[in-house]
Amino acid sequence: MTDENKHYIRRRNAGALPWEIEPDTRKQEEHPVFGQAQPVIREGARVQPLPEDFAPSREILEFLQAHQGIPLEFIATQLVDFKLYWHETGEARKAWQNKFKSHVIYQWKRNQSETGQRSHRSTAEKLTDRSWDEGFQFEDGE
Repeated sequence: MTDENKHYIRRRNAGALPWEIEPDTRKQEEHPVFGQAQPVIREGARVQPLPEDFAPSREILEFLQAHQGIPLEFIATQLVDFKLYWHETGEARKAWQNKFKSHVIYQWKRNQSETGQRSHRSTAEKLTDRSWDEGFQFEDGE
């Protein structure tokens, strides 16, 4: 059975009248699960290793600063680590800008979490803290 016949039968089963069905001239592939013809789309970003001259776009830098509150100094330090890692692995990706953005956000949150935990007091310090009672007086003067 040709693709054109399959297209005709599918359209008829979907309720189309014979004179409403026009032959489909676009190349289509059958969906492996649903069995319905899907247009073949072969456009978009190509998978490639990280370019040697990779630099984050202005939009990514603005996004990281405005929406995540990440300073440019931190982003610059992450760029070096990012490039070293991905050049060493040699893995290919489609969206390096987005990968960098995700990396910086992850590292920023990790950094903030680590610095926040270091400034916390231990449980023993919290339980023995009596700073709240300095200057406290009972009504009877004790």
